[in-house]
Amino acid sequence: MYPVNTEKIRLSSENARLRRANEELRNSKRELERKYQTEIKALKKELEQEKEKNEELEKRANELERQRDKYRDMIFKPNRCKEDVDVIESESEFEEAEKTGGQEKFVWNNNSLGRKKRGGQKGHKGYSRPKAEQIEEEDTKRVYLEKCPECETQLKRSQTIKSHIVEDIPELEESRVKAVRYNTEVQWCPKCKKFVKGRAIGVIPRCRLGVNVFLYVLVHKYICRATWETIVFNLFNWYGLKVSKGSLVGMMHRARKWMGWKYDDLLEKIRSSNVKYADETSWRVGGINHWLWGFFTDRYAYYTIEESRGKGIPKNVLKGSHPEDVLIRDDYGGYKKLPFHHQSCWAHLLRESHERASRPNSSDEIRQLHQKLKTIFRFLQKIVQQPFQPEIRNRAYKLFKIDIQHIIDTNYIHDDAKEIQTRISNQKSNLITALLHENVPLTNNHSERNIRPLVVTRKISGGSRSKDGAKTHAVHMSIMQSIRLQNLSLLPTLKKYLLHIDFPNSE
Repeated sequence: MYPVNTEKIRLSSENARLRRANEELRNSKRELERKYQTEIKALKKELEQEKEKNEELEKRANELERQRDKYRDMIFKPNRCKEDVDVIESESEFEEAEKTGGQEKFVWNNNSLGRKKRGGQKGHKGYSRPKAEQIEEEDTKRVYLEKCPECETQLKRSQTIKSHIVEDIPELEESRVKAVRYNTEVQWCPKCKKFVKGRAIGVIPRCRLGVNVFLYVLVHKYICRATWETIVFNLFNWYGLKVSKGSLVGMMHRARKWMGWKYDDLLEKIRSSNVKYADETSWRVGGINHWLWGFFTDRYAYYTIEESRGKGIPKNVLKGSHPEDVLIRDDYGGYKKLPFHHQSCWAHLLRESHERASRPNSSDEIRQLHQKLKTIFRFLQKIVQQPFQPEIRNRAYKLFKIDIQHIIDTNYIHDDAKEIQTRISNQKSNLITALLHENVPLTNNHSERNIRPLVVTRKISGGSRSKDGAKTHAVHMSIMQSIRLQNLSLLPTLKKYLLHIDFPNSE
């Protein structure tokens, strides 16, 4: 029994020693954890920050690499033949092209849906300068030699010819200003018992400058955007007509009054159209900020320059329009409560989402949202370009309304996605109004194109010097832009408006 007890005592003692050692190790571990806990947390935080910096640098490097490749292709990329361009027939092919980075060589069979090469497309009819249709007999010149230019041998005339047609402007001596005196007879009418006078055809009453001078100034000032000084210089040096800058300004104010009836008529045309466009941009009058408003249809343009950008301007301009009309506009709040159907511009929405998705620190949410919006737009564009079928359009409207509502209800975390979500929430079904109406586009590009000429003028001149000048500019630009939209001959049409030809209330 004695040896057994001794072994038991030894094992108990060893076990107690091991427990004490284990406890000491645990105490030492806790002491070390307490001692280095602050340092460990700081190191972990620093490690996380370094990981974020590495991810940011990697994104930045990828963006710089993409820009480098883009600029390198712009400078060194060889031209591809038209035969290298393939046609995309489906959405899946386009997505595949985007993934592989080869979308530049593809063209949609529907040109409005995808990218295409610049310049003339395969199968398009070529264009060259047309030859003069009619040449008078006295304008035909015969060119021949009497002697050979090499050996000076006498030459005989020939019936073999090679024709070459040249179009040129008159020489300066032939285009000098010409003064015409009109002696108007004062005649007595025995029936009316009063004196009457005739009116010279093609002459503006009580004006010492002819209608062609007015046409020249109108075209060069409002179409060519020439300065008053340039017009004065050209009139004197090309035509010998000496006129001051102040006289030209006064001429345009008078022309505004003569063509005011057409300006009012354009407003009525805008109001009576069932599809209309609207846009606005800044304009300075006498150095003070004003706003240039543009209202358009496919055939007419109407500009007005006002002190305010408030909702009262479009409300007043478009009053009297039918409630079933469609107004195509951007998401500016001034149009929101106008009593029409509204079609919001997809170009503005996609431009904003693209800008946020292209940022170096953009979130995955905004990139996915931008791709989704692009896909929705492509399918909407396909439907809108097809012949109008109410049943198909109504069904598509309901489906896309669900998609838009899903985007509005999504719980986005990042600010860039929330910003685009807010824009969509403000517009809602206004983004798909075009599905319910015929000949209504999805973008406000028509307004952008028609307001651009005035934006270019603003950059050149800085605006107008007075309210009277701003009114004159709006009237003349409205009339000339409407002529261009209708594809009318500019000079004959302007001449008719100036002389009140075929206008019943003219004097």
